[in-house]
Amino acid sequence: MEYTVQKLGISTRALRYYDEIGILKPARINSSGYRIYGQAEVDRLQQILFYRALGFGLEQIKEIMTAPSFNRAKALKEHRKKLLDKRKQLDLLNMEKIP
Repeated sequence: MEYTVQKLGISTRALRYYDEIGILKPARINSSGYRIYGQAEVDRLQQILFYRALGFGLEQIKEIMTAPSFNRAKALKEHRKKLLDKRKQLDLLNMEKIP
């Protein structure tokens, strides 16, 4: 779990809470009680963090990601588009600051 926390900058408390509410389950829990996350879980966590950054609440995120119609590839494409749009906005703001 520490690797995930360090890599993505999320607290162990948040990961436990995500597990508790069912939005992100670890791949397994080892004999010492440590939550083990695989690549699929890390990818899911990144999607959760992305939606959080866009201002979605955890319940909304859970609904989105657990819906039978949730298409991971489509969601990633939408994420990319939104990130590019945000980048354009930031670039425009930076251009306005240049005399």
